[in-house]
Amino acid sequence: MAKVQLVTDSTTCLGAEAARELGVLVAAGSFAFEDERIGDGEDAWRAAYERVRAGGRLPRTFAPPESAYVAHFRPAAEAGRPVLCLVTPFDVSPSFTTASAAMLTVQDEVPSARVKISNPGVGHAGLGALLTTLARLARAGAGLDDLLTALEELEPMTDALVVPAETRWLEACGRLALVEEKLGELDGDVPVLRVGTRVTGVARAASHEAALAEAVRRVGQRADGAPLNVVVAHAAAPGLAEEAADRVRRQYPVGRLIVTELSMAIGAVVGPGAVAIGVAPSGAGGD
Repeated sequence: MAKVQLVTDSTTCLGAEAARELGVLVAAGSFAFEDERIGDGEDAWRAAYERVRAGGRLPRTFAPPESAYVAHFRPAAEAGRPVLCLVTPFDVSPSFTTASAAMLTVQDEVPSARVKISNPGVGHAGLGALLTTLARLARAGAGLDDLLTALEELEPMTDALVVPAETRWLEACGRLALVEEKLGELDGDVPVLRVGTRVTGVARAASHEAALAEAVRRVGQRADGAPLNVVVAHAAAPGLAEEAADRVRRQYPVGRLIVTELSMAIGAVVGPGAVAIGVAPSGAGGD
């Protein structure tokens, strides 16, 4: 068992199977259509994207409640294990607020508890890739201070890009104008978006395929040749995700690659058919 318990929120793109294997606990959020509120999960997201494709509106999304974090923090604290919780940037989800409240609750109940909440400024698939690297270090015996040092080193080399299938979902949620402030009026072009401390445009291309190729070209550049852990997440577009994964394998040295469903927190911004790519060096210092 790792010395440190890693925790994250369900906006992170890891997939339930990979999270269990890595030893990462996931606090679940939810999303809601007008007539129904649904808990986060890959099957639920997949069904929701198909519902939107069939003519439904994009749902509203909700961060995990404080109780979801407490349920993960408390057992670790009672067992004397430190907790490192990585959450999605606030522009996408207010998870930092509820996770911090849960930390204070647990520290009141267990005064010896060591719980650190970090908002590393990278979202969805990038946060999943970063956690994949940190989980490997934790299994190798890294303590909380070791992981925090690694996090500080890895964060600038981590990235998360996403390519929507079309821009109407960005327009529907009020984000298109912000993207076009950076890229200019798209006029039918497809944007490449970065999800960090905010959602911003970084490039544009004439087609979805060309935009995906540009996202792959850009997404590993910060790592400066280091082997990468990669997460490719999709909004009910598995074929496109596999194509993007193949492109990544051809262009970069890959340690581990996870393909999973795109969490609704970002899916409700970019819509069905979107593909996200997140990368992080596979070890501190790129080793």
